[in-house]
Amino acid sequence: MKTMVKTKVKYPAFICDTCGTHYGKWWQVNAYHPAHHCATYHMGECNLCKATNVPVTEPRDYGHLIDEWEEIQRKM
Repeated sequence: MKTMVKTKVKYPAFICDTCGTHYGKWWQVNAYHPAHHCATYHMGECNLCKATNVPVTEPRDYGHLIDEWEEIQRKM
Protein backbone atom coordinates (compact mmCIF):
# COMPACT_ATOMS: atom_id res chain seq x y z
CA MET A 1 0.00 0.00 0.00
CA LYS A 2 1.31 3.41 -0.98
CA THR A 3 1.25 6.13 1.68
CA MET A 4 1.25 9.84 1.02
CA VAL A 5 4.08 11.81 2.55
CA LYS A 6 3.50 15.50 3.13
CA THR A 7 6.43 17.45 1.82
CA LYS A 8 7.40 20.55 3.69
CA VAL A 9 6.98 23.76 1.73
CA LYS A 10 9.88 26.17 2.19
CA TYR A 11 8.98 29.24 4.24
CA PRO A 12 9.02 32.21 1.85
CA ALA A 13 11.79 34.78 2.07
CA PHE A 14 9.79 37.50 0.30
CA ILE A 15 6.07 38.13 -0.22
CA CYS A 16 4.03 40.75 -2.06
CA ASP A 17 1.41 43.00 -0.45
CA THR A 18 -1.46 40.94 -1.83
CA CYS A 19 -0.14 37.75 -0.21
CA GLY A 20 0.77 39.67 2.95
CA THR A 21 -2.81 40.82 3.39
CA HIS A 22 -4.15 37.29 2.75
CA TYR A 23 -1.63 35.26 4.76
CA GLY A 24 -0.17 37.74 7.26
CA LYS A 25 -1.08 37.52 10.96
CA TRP A 26 -1.14 41.29 11.43
CA TRP A 27 -3.82 41.90 8.79
CA GLN A 28 -7.09 41.53 10.66
CA VAL A 29 -10.58 42.75 9.76
CA ASN A 30 -9.18 44.96 6.97
CA ALA A 31 -6.92 46.78 9.43
CA TYR A 32 -3.17 46.43 9.71
CA HIS A 33 -1.87 45.79 13.24
CA PRO A 34 0.42 47.18 14.57
CA ALA A 35 -0.53 50.57 13.23
CA HIS A 36 3.02 52.02 13.31
CA HIS A 37 5.28 49.59 11.51
CA CYS A 38 7.77 50.27 8.72
CA ALA A 39 8.76 47.82 6.02
CA THR A 40 11.39 47.94 3.31
CA TYR A 41 10.29 46.71 -0.11
CA HIS A 42 12.24 45.93 -3.24
CA MET A 43 11.16 44.80 -6.70
CA GLY A 44 11.33 41.04 -6.97
CA GLU A 45 9.37 37.78 -7.06
CA CYS A 46 6.76 36.81 -4.48
CA ASN A 47 7.65 33.38 -3.12
CA LEU A 48 3.96 32.57 -2.55
CA CYS A 49 2.03 33.64 -5.65
CA LYS A 50 5.11 33.72 -7.92
CA ALA A 51 4.26 37.22 -9.22
CA THR A 52 7.37 38.82 -10.72
CA ASN A 53 8.60 42.39 -10.80
CA VAL A 54 6.37 43.40 -7.87
CA PRO A 55 7.24 45.13 -4.57
CA VAL A 56 8.10 42.41 -2.02
CA THR A 57 9.15 42.39 1.61
CA GLU A 58 9.80 39.82 4.34
CA PRO A 59 6.87 37.93 5.87
CA ARG A 60 7.81 39.34 9.30
CA ASP A 61 6.56 42.73 8.05
CA TYR A 62 3.08 41.20 8.05
CA GLY A 63 3.46 39.56 11.47
CA HIS A 64 4.67 36.34 9.80
CA LEU A 65 2.27 33.98 8.06
CA ILE A 66 -0.88 32.33 9.38
CA ASP A 67 -0.51 28.67 10.32
CA GLU A 68 -2.52 27.51 7.31
CA TRP A 69 -0.23 29.12 4.70
CA GLU A 70 1.62 25.88 4.00
CA GLU A 71 -1.55 23.86 3.40
CA ILE A 72 -2.89 26.57 1.08
CA GLN A 73 0.38 26.55 -0.88
CA ARG A 74 0.25 22.77 -1.35
CA LYS A 75 -3.15 23.12 -3.02
CA MET A 76 -1.89 25.69 -5.54
